[in-house]
Amino acid sequence: MSERCRRPGGRTGRAALAVFALSVMVGCAPQFYTNFYKKAASRETEKILFAKSGQVKNVDAESLEIGERERRSLEELETNQKLEEFLGDTASTEKGAKVLDLADALEMAINHNRTYLTQKETVYLQALDLTLDRYEFSPMAYARLGLGAQGDSLTGDRPPRQVEVDVERPVLDPVTGAAVIDPTTGRVVTRVVTEIVEREVDGLISTNTFTRNQSIGFTMLQKTGARLAADFTTDFLRFVGGERSINESRLAVTLVQPLLKGGGFKVTLENLTQAERDLLYTLRDFANFRREFVVGIVERYYGVLQARDTVRNNWVAYDGFRLSVEQETALAEEGRRTPTELGLLEQNMLQAEGRWVDAIRDYQQQLDELKIELGLPVEQRLMLEDEELSKLRIDDPGIRRNQAVDFAMVNRPDLVTASDRVDDAVRRIEVAEIELLPGLDAVGTYDVRSNPGDLGPELNWERRRWSAGLEIDLPLDRKEERNFYRSVLIQKEQAERQNTLARDQVRLDIYNDWRSLEQAKRNFEIAEKGVELAERRLEEQELLSELGQGEARDLVEARNDLVDSQNQRTSRLVDHTLARLRLWQDMGVLYINDDGSWVKILEAGGASDQADPNE
Repeated sequence: MSERCRRPGGRTGRAALAVFALSVMVGCAPQFYTNFYKKAASRETEKILFAKSGQVKNVDAESLEIGERERRSLEELETNQKLEEFLGDTASTEKGAKVLDLADALEMAINHNRTYLTQKETVYLQALDLTLDRYEFSPMAYARLGLGAQGDSLTGDRPPRQVEVDVERPVLDPVTGAAVIDPTTGRVVTRVVTEIVEREVDGLISTNTFTRNQSIGFTMLQKTGARLAADFTTDFLRFVGGERSINESRLAVTLVQPLLKGGGFKVTLENLTQAERDLLYTLRDFANFRREFVVGIVERYYGVLQARDTVRNNWVAYDGFRLSVEQETALAEEGRRTPTELGLLEQNMLQAEGRWVDAIRDYQQQLDELKIELGLPVEQRLMLEDEELSKLRIDDPGIRRNQAVDFAMVNRPDLVTASDRVDDAVRRIEVAEIELLPGLDAVGTYDVRSNPGDLGPELNWERRRWSAGLEIDLPLDRKEERNFYRSVLIQKEQAERQNTLARDQVRLDIYNDWRSLEQAKRNFEIAEKGVELAERRLEEQELLSELGQGEARDLVEARNDLVDSQNQRTSRLVDHTLARLRLWQDMGVLYINDDGSWVKILEAGGASDQADPNE
């Protein structure tokens, strides 16, 4: 190996240093690259979501931000200091607990519920996939560099290999043939020449080479289906022993334009068009999910309050039985009550106590389940605002059933999606028809190379080659395309049926919501009267019991009827509230704010009516 190749400043040394520097840069700074790509993906995806969200009601860019937001401190909430007797031994768990009203619960759920966060990420991933579909129509650049070294040695007993080596030879006088002497130094003048010799070192014949390959170029898909590709490549080879180099550079440009099959805007843009529409469908699904999610959280919240109210009612019933047993025991001692009547009261007292204990367990379980829905740890000491139940009212929806159906047909985003899927099927049929055509591509190439033996990457534009022509693919094998065409025809029929089914289903949903609303209203009125009657009966039976004239069985029935009526009244009131919310939800007029509160907006035929939040 020559001295110049051994020095770090030589070409081999510089290449080695470049590889080493690149490896150090990649190995020492991975965080820089990962952060760069993460931020680049976020910027492009968020830009798409910002543009698309404007096309879907009840969805905005802020509501689509992924990642869990900073948790609001619970220290801001009111702390409970009361001990409720009806909770028994478990009342201590509410001492010092944070009191959570419905608005705060909805805000926590929107920001921290795991399912809700996953749904937002699903929308984000759909938009992330769209960035790749759009990228296919932009120049896809690439740059590659390959470095390598190779050594080859043969033993002496094998046929020797001829290799190029640098040999120092004396300069001969062309006339006399004698060696030329330098008059200044008195030494023989020499020069280095490259000769092909058989090199053997310690019985081995060795050849060492250094290679470098580099290429840069791009490919780009046009909206007409044309594919443009350009590539500039340089291959460099150096024989380390003889300082001999070989270099070859090439520039190649290719253009392929489909004229029949695979050509045109419809075929080329089909995947991108469908990806754009799929993101729109996902946003509409998310708008529906937000409504369902909020109504579900409201249902769980009121369910916990209802369970707590059941505990209270059962405690009152149990405490009443306990007092009655004490009174009846005193009367039995006076001989005014039989053991049978006393035993009946004692048995019902035990049953009432069992129902009360079961109600406490059900209340605690529902409260813990709600904590998980809100993204809170189960061990968090929490209670709900009891006054939220007292705010509930039986409100008339203010519209007729047919009006509710009309609102739903205009505002439901899933109905728009069902109609758009019919358009998708029609578009795919047009694409499938083009794919059945023969293949006819116009192909053009342009190729430029460097001169043989050039040391640099310069191209010789005189050494060029070009070609142009047509490539024909006769439609002799079109079974795959045939089956695709037949399948999209069937998909169109399915999409049309699904479109009509979706509209009938929405109409059925509104009818069911309307019936549920009327039923809950009527059931509440019945429960209200039942409570009034049960209270009068119990008051009468307690008065008779104090006078020693009543029957124990009548007292038991009156007390049980009262607690049942009270529980039913609370249940029917909650049912009516949820039925009204589900009606707004199925009409598509329940708009969710970023804090989880809701607004009822009626829009049909240009008319609009905005209700107060949380109505």
